[in-house]
Amino acid sequence: MYLKLLIAKIFIIFFLNSALAAPVISGISANKININTDFDGAQILLFGAKAFTGDVIVSVRGPKKNYFLTKKSQFLGIWYNGVKVNIQDIYSYYSLYSTYNKSQINQQLLSNLELGKDNIDFNFKEDYVSKKDKLDFKLFFLNELEKQNLYDIGANKVDFLDETLFKVMLKFPESIARGVYSVDIYLIDDGSLISFQTIPIYVKHNGLSAKIFDFAYDHSLFYAFIAIFIALFTGWFVNLCFVKFFGK
Repeated sequence: MYLKLLIAKIFIIFFLNSALAAPVISGISANKININTDFDGAQILLFGAKAFTGDVIVSVRGPKKNYFLTKKSQFLGIWYNGVKVNIQDIYSYYSLYSTYNKSQINQQLLSNLELGKDNIDFNFKEDYVSKKDKLDFKLFFLNELEKQNLYDIGANKVDFLDETLFKVMLKFPESIARGVYSVDIYLIDDGSLISFQTIPIYVKHNGLSAKIFDFAYDHSLFYAFIAIFIALFTGWFVNLCFVKFFGK
């Protein structure tokens, strides 16, 4: 932690003159996250300085994925799978940090920038889904990913060291997907976007788990056959041992 703060101080001193010329300038303590078998999450320090008045908003967005959801329905006391939807190209991770009061910001601007849970775009592949079902699926999706700590959209606090310098501790849970994460820093004043900066963070798997993951992804059919063979062999071997030691 002290090392991260030292890096932040060096960054601030070195780039302070640049910050006076640019509306906002930021950096991070690391731009890579390596996932291995004992990975239990990560924290990355974001630090920066702003030269003009305005609210600082930081969003972190994970790689986009497709999700398949099914809505349970009930008929005569029996539950069954009802409407099914495919939500396409939605963030697998999303967190938000800010200094703003929601009522004081141009809502159209927040919508255009997809800032806040109400402004995240949900692209439903199916055209027949009703508005009510879309809202139900959206709320369910947000609640489920919040439970997994993959969505943290309560507008967490940006800490200011003084009127110019700020820092944010970005937190990533153990269940994050690999890919490129985008850290976007906005400076907004009087309802207008003054400055924007984006910083990538690369999340990768390491070790044996990475090789297994890559093999399963690149050779999914062959991987399925291997998994079935291992399951059958394990069942046969356990049964053989049981018969040998305990009899029929």
